[in-house]
Amino acid sequence: MATTLLTGLTADCTELDVDADKSLAATRPTFGGSLLCTIYTLNFRPQMATVRPRVMQMPRRQDGRDGRIVSFDVDLREDDIITKLLRFVPDRDSNKSNLAYADIVVSGGMGLQSAENYQLVRQLASVLGAEYGCSRPLVQKGWVPAERQIGQTGKTIRPKLYIAAGISGAIQHRVGVDGADMIVAINTDKNAPIFDFAHLGIVTDAVRFLPALTEAFRKRLSPHSKDRLAG
Repeated sequence: MATTLLTGLTADCTELDVDADKSLAATRPTFGGSLLCTIYTLNFRPQMATVRPRVMQMPRRQDGRDGRIVSFDVDLREDDIITKLLRFVPDRDSNKSNLAYADIVVSGGMGLQSAENYQLVRQLASVLGAEYGCSRPLVQKGWVPAERQIGQTGKTIRPKLYIAAGISGAIQHRVGVDGADMIVAINTDKNAPIFDFAHLGIVTDAVRFLPALTEAFRKRLSPHSKDRLAG
């Protein structure tokens, strides 16, 4: 579309804003995700940008608003489509994660030290009735499926509660969780970047802390109180 209109396009944005002169300020990761930059399209109109799912907060419903509905007939024939669907093969091994729309997410990083210790994340998520995720290095090591990755090259989430265990909090991960209402970070390094944007930081070993936290929640939470926490 941008090519057809002979204008610029800023893709994969994490934030959009409009300046006083009506210029679109589109922020996205750059330099391999190590920095965030804001890009302006000054010389061409219209201004275009794309964002990944769940980057923008869902606006509240406003009763009484209406809009004009425009019907458009698409003159598209089967022969015009180059790609052909030959057959559909369901993936029965897929965990069908619902990270993008979960109210509570528990995630783990390299601070867990081993693939076996990732079960501590899943156990806490189970007690909380939450989804579980991870940072990119765990996917690269093959410890966790790619569909569970959170961050720039993974899922963008907006949960009410996000618990990050053993995650350093590089910019690639931050852009995927910045929309969370409450971020709880657990890390042995008090200078870890994740403490710069977490709402609550716990400086300790996640491998030792997660079982204690899971047991504490297991004792205190009934099925009804889990629902209240999620709501």
